[in-house]
Formats: sequence, structure tokens, C-alpha cells
Amino acid sequence: MANSLLSNFQRGYLRDLASKLYNKLKYLIKVYILFRPYARGVIQLSIDNAERYFGNDPDIKIHKLVTHEDLHIQPPKFLECDFLEIITPFKNEVESVMIDARKAGFAFSNNHIITPGLKVIYEKDIEFEQLPVYREELSVNYQRLQGTMAYLSNTMPQNYGHWFIYTLPMLEIYWKFIDPQEIDYYYLGGSLANFQRETLVALGIKEEQVVTFPSKPDRAITCVIDRKIQNNGHKYPTIFGYRFARNLFLPKDNYANTNPKRLYVKRGNVDHREVVNDNEVVEYLESIGFEALTMQGRTIQEQAEIYYNADVIISVCGSALTNLLFIREKITVIEIFPFGYLDGFFYALASYAQANYLYLIGDEIPNNPTAPHFSNLKVNINKLKQICKLADLV
Repeated sequence: MANSLLSNFQRGYLRDLASKLYNKLKYLIKVYILFRPYARGVIQLSIDNAERYFGNDPDIKIHKLVTHEDLHIQPPKFLECDFLEIITPFKNEVESVMIDARKAGFAFSNNHIITPGLKVIYEKDIEFEQLPVYREELSVNYQRLQGTMAYLSNTMPQNYGHWFIYTLPMLEIYWKFIDPQEIDYYYLGGSLANFQRETLVALGIKEEQVVTFPSKPDRAITCVIDRKIQNNGHKYPTIFGYRFARNLFLPKDNYANTNPKRLYVKRGNVDHREVVNDNEVVEYLESIGFEALTMQGRTIQEQAEIYYNADVIISVCGSALTNLLFIREKITVIEIFPFGYLDGFFYALASYAQANYLYLIGDEIPNNPTAPHFSNLKVNINKLKQICKLADLV
């Protein structure tokens, strides 16, 4: 049995290695033989190496910011069989570096900012081969723009959670060192999603300031927010990013309150992480006073009001839980994970609101070939009953 397991591990390792080598060979042929316009690498920018990459250029200013805030992060509650190392208390330590290039030559394309030497500027701990741009041709036709443009994107710019937690905090860095009136354009990359439009209105950024096409401005601004690796290699959302996003849509005290107190957030129209026995889950939760809703098709403000009103929220791990940004303090949150999936993203948001946070791991689905991140899940109803009892809901 051990030999069989070792053999399976070795085969998987060799498959991964062969795939990486094949992709590397394709990249090298396209760049150095076919002379296709591809990025030539990544600058893993950090507060420690910014001077090495940009310090000798008199037309580039470097701004640095170190933030540390002592917060009491409450340990989660869970069933004894469901321990996850990354869902444990963490520290809020962040180092940010901003590059202000007052010169032409920097380009915005493929959801990235790219140096004149065709290097992508991105956060450290992310290898070039992990970025989608590694497999994409760059544009050869850039629109020249007069003025200043700030980078406001990432590898998944239309992801609801990434937008709020990873992208929007960049604005706070920019606006700390530069008057917002100096910034003429913001590069978002890709087509605008409705939630992005709603956010830009709340921020006072006009849609004509938004750039989604390949472009080269007179002055380019970007920043990297380095969230420290902790607890089994995980990075957590920052407290300042949480506050920045929360204040945009936090409901006023006099808003119309007709939303459920006990909320089960159903998965929307998705092709992954579906609950295969969702009818059973809904039947049980409705029997103890929950109302099942999806966030599909709702505005940010509508979602914020639903979450703000709730006393208890139960949901599968997914983008809809980004709305934990808007919960009241000390409510109860139960997050359900697919078997084998690890993520402390929403534990952090719940912790910043001092919520009573619990989690539950779904049952393993036999012969499931899908990676845990995309896998559907089956909720064990007995375990669901136990976690609800642990949360004092029954």
C-alpha cells in the first residue's frame, strides 16, 4: 500500500514537472525564436528591494509605509475532527511600497503594470510562472495618455472579494502620498463589473477616468501591499483594507430593515463549490429559523444591508462572504469548507468585527478529481447540527 501511494505521488510529481518544463519551453520559443511580445519576468517588489530596482532613477520616487496594529483575534470554534491550522489567530503586520514613475515608458496591459524592460511589477512570493501574463502575449498597440495613471488591478480584477480586499486598499496608499486630484486615470484591466461601477461612484471616481485598454501614460503609479506569511503559508486581509472598504457601504442607522436575522447564504449561479445536498441543508436550517438567500444580482448596498441586519450567517466559503465587511460586531458566523480546501480570508474579516466565528469541513466526495479550491461539497447534516449547537443556535 505504501509503495502504491509513493508511486502515485511520484507520478503526480513527474506530471507536474513535465507540464512546467513544457510550458517553459513554449515560452522560450515564443520569446527568443519567434520574437513574440511576451513579458520577460517579474519584479517581486517589496519594501526591502525597491531601492535596488528603482532607487538609481531620478525620475522615480519611492514611498514606503509600515503598519502594525495589535488586535485581539479571537480563536475560532470548530468540531474536534475539523482543525485547520490557518484558521488560527494571526498578526496584522503590513509593509507597503509605492512607485511613482514621473516618466514615460511604463505600460499598462494584461491586468498588469509593465516596466520599459518588459518586467511585470507584482508582489513578492508570487513566481512569474504563476501569473496568467506568463502565458499571454502583450499588446503591441498602446494608447498614449497625457497625465498620471494609477494601477488598480490584479490577476483577477473582476473577482468580488479580490476587488474589495486586495485592490481597493491600493487607493489608500496612493492617496496618502499623492493628492487624488493629481491622478487623471485608474487602470483596472478587463471590462467593468457592476460592483466595480458602484464602488467607483461611491469613491467619487468618474467612469471616464477608468482605463481598461493597453496604454502608456506620462506618469505611472503602482504599489505593492505585502501581507506577511503566517500560519502554514497563509496571507490574511489587512485591517486597513477592511476599514477602507467597510466605510464605503456601511448602512446608515435609518435604513429600511426587512432582512432576515438568521441568514443562510446559498451559492449563486456558479460552476464550482456547489453544495450537492443543498436541499437537505436548507430544510434543516429553515427548521431552526434561518432564511436562505443568494447574493446573485444584488447591488453592493443591498448585500451590505442584508449582512448588516443578520445576527447569524452561515455560508459556504465563497465571494459572497466578502460582505462580512458589513456585519455588526459580535454576531455569529459559520463558514463551511469543501474537504481539503484551506482559506483564512473570511476568518480575518469576521475577526475584525469581533464575530463569534465557527467553521465546518464538508465530507470527502469519493473519487472526486477536482482540486479542493473548485470542488463541490457535501455537508454532513449531523455535523451541521453539532456546529449549530456549539454556536448556541439550538
